[in-house]
Amino acid sequence: MTARESLQRAVVRPAETLPLEGNKASAVLLAVVDRPGGATLVMLKKSAGMRSHAGQIGFPGGGVEPGETAEQAARREAWEEIGLPPENVEMLGSLDDDRTYITNYHIRPLLAWVAQPPPQWCADPVEVDRVLELPLAEVVAAEPVSWLDFSILGLPFRAPRFHFQDGTVVWGASARILKRFIERLRPNWQP
Repeated sequence: MTARESLQRAVVRPAETLPLEGNKASAVLLAVVDRPGGATLVMLKKSAGMRSHAGQIGFPGGGVEPGETAEQAARREAWEEIGLPPENVEMLGSLDDDRTYITNYHIRPLLAWVAQPPPQWCADPVEVDRVLELPLAEVVAAEPVSWLDFSILGLPFRAPRFHFQDGTVVWGASARILKRFIERLRPNWQP
């Protein structure tokens, strides 16, 4: 089974959707790139000057503009943030929604296959400090190294934190999305 086929199986189960409930609609792209040495997952480090999520590791993405679908927003944002041509993005499906509780974003994660990535990433210097590609085999094998237990409005929450071999640390909403992606992909994974 190819990496692409494993990814397709990961989105067979319908995604769990959440109501907007006054949150800002946003979409992120979990872009998996076909590389000669093995598939990689694209992430980015937000620039330090960003109003929200500054310096954090996340996925390309952002707000859904009026008249736009989540898929259109994810493609547009990936183009604007890292130079991923929308026509090179093969959407495979949605993953479970998430939300941020401090910045009030409703996040629709979309899984995509990129068979023809650009020769080099073109990070928008205003929004992105750097583009990262994590080996998908390492991502699938990853387990949270720690958990943050907290409460919002009296409700308990637990958030994972991941460390990768290149020093990348993923936490917050991105780590929650990543954990659910791993849980869906792992049973279908055949490197």
